[in-house]
Amino acid sequence: MHNFNITGLEPAAKELKPASSYAVLAPLDNFAIELALHSINQSLVNDIYIVSQEIESFFDSSFSKPLNYAYEHNKVYPFSLSSEAQNYSIGRITKGIIREVSAYKSLHQALIFIHFNTAQFNSAGEENIQIVIKECNAFAQKTGATILFLISGPDIANYRFLLRRLNRFLDGLIFVDNDAAARVLEYDYWCHSTGVISNEHYQLSLNNNQFIVQEPIISQSKKLENSDFSDEDDVWLVQNAVPEGTKLPVKYKTVKDNNELFNKGPKVEAATLVFAVTRYTDLALLGKQCFELRKNCGRWLKLVIQNVDGVIRHQDECLFLTLGVNLILYSFSEPSRLLSQIQSIQGFQFSRPLPESVEHVLKYTENTFSKGYLPFYEFTKQVEIHSDSAANLGVSGVLVKLELLPRIDPIHPLHLFHIKREGDVFSIAKNTVYLYLHACRENDVDNAIKHLFKLKTNDFFALQNIISDHFYIQQECKQLRRFYNGENLVDYSQQLVENDSYKFSPDIAQNVTENIETPEFFNKTRPDAKPFTMKLRG
Repeated sequence: MHNFNITGLEPAAKELKPASSYAVLAPLDNFAIELALHSINQSLVNDIYIVSQEIESFFDSSFSKPLNYAYEHNKVYPFSLSSEAQNYSIGRITKGIIREVSAYKSLHQALIFIHFNTAQFNSAGEENIQIVIKECNAFAQKTGATILFLISGPDIANYRFLLRRLNRFLDGLIFVDNDAAARVLEYDYWCHSTGVISNEHYQLSLNNNQFIVQEPIISQSKKLENSDFSDEDDVWLVQNAVPEGTKLPVKYKTVKDNNELFNKGPKVEAATLVFAVTRYTDLALLGKQCFELRKNCGRWLKLVIQNVDGVIRHQDECLFLTLGVNLILYSFSEPSRLLSQIQSIQGFQFSRPLPESVEHVLKYTENTFSKGYLPFYEFTKQVEIHSDSAANLGVSGVLVKLELLPRIDPIHPLHLFHIKREGDVFSIAKNTVYLYLHACRENDVDNAIKHLFKLKTNDFFALQNIISDHFYIQQECKQLRRFYNGENLVDYSQQLVENDSYKFSPDIAQNVTENIETPEFFNKTRPDAKPFTMKLRG
């Protein structure tokens, strides 16, 4: 019998019965593949069959050690769906899979992964999908194999409801997602040897490339049944969170600064705490304070951040929300809007999972330190890393394809890119420049390009195409590597060496690290300045 090798997972939720079929749904390929790889053990008792268009992803993952070990001992049979298969109907693909796998004799208690993306399901109606699931389930019962359908794509939520209705032909359904930089398993139903479990949630953490079930981090309030707290209408806010002289309701009380408000947190149960962020605020410290309050004071406490100076960027917003903040406000000049928005969250508890630590979240920001020009193959791999980090943080990211005009020498537009932010990388293949903008919304792309490209893009590029979904960004990177596999693409690193001011250096400038005790710090010496001698003529 197969099992998910996940420490702390309930035995019933681990179990994968023979002659059964299960569905694993996820918004990204690697979410589904990584869970599937946890069902492989090194006993080498059973054969493993893998059918996927992204077959290399099964062997290249950091979780692939058991699979590679089994492959070395001739227990793995991989089948790669060709690119032409995208044009086939889902029924035709399934019949071909069953016909191919049926040729093997060692199917009893074998483990079979069939990986589809939602694009292959989109053209098929509900009736055809039901036929496919039914045929594969009949094949599993006939051969005694265990089938895992791995279905991934940006619109996977639509198929979650459909497959839930097909529980006559599926023995279990797991939805895998990422929330608060942690992997979350949601069991809609799951048949096991002693019954059925449903509506179960497990939050996973990672330890040495191994998923383990994370214990609840947020302290549980004694009042779990309802929100009947004596201080639920109380609001404590930093005095500069509203304009000076603002008349506040009776239940609103002010404190001097964020630190005093942080110390007030353990003394309340369900009140609302409104922190203020200005250009002098240490965002890292405030994030840690919000995390500690959420972790130790429970889900009923409301944490709100008032962005006074508008200095919170997109990635900062996502980090705060990941670390337990309920709401981020911007309308500093309109106190009435602040009051109404605070009222809208009173009576509700914080429902998102919380990461295991602040450091666990911040490590995903470290993956985005590279910036500037990269050779093409290195670029595609780095974009996948950036995109994965963005997905864990809940941050937007876009891949921009810029097609060069005829007779434009590529080196000239490459010289005009001046990348300032970590996480923004670009490269070129043939006549197309690829630009990845980290922590950038799709509707901000044009404005971002104006800041990093010195001239008008219309003077150099004929076409601009934007890919904004993480799933399609990762798919594009894989397809580009396959398309240009074996081709000798030009590397412009040497020609751009004089334009390397954008490259990330781990030796951060002294004026950033020298003294951060004061709100505004500076150094009289500029690390990028070179002294020169001036002489007067005559």
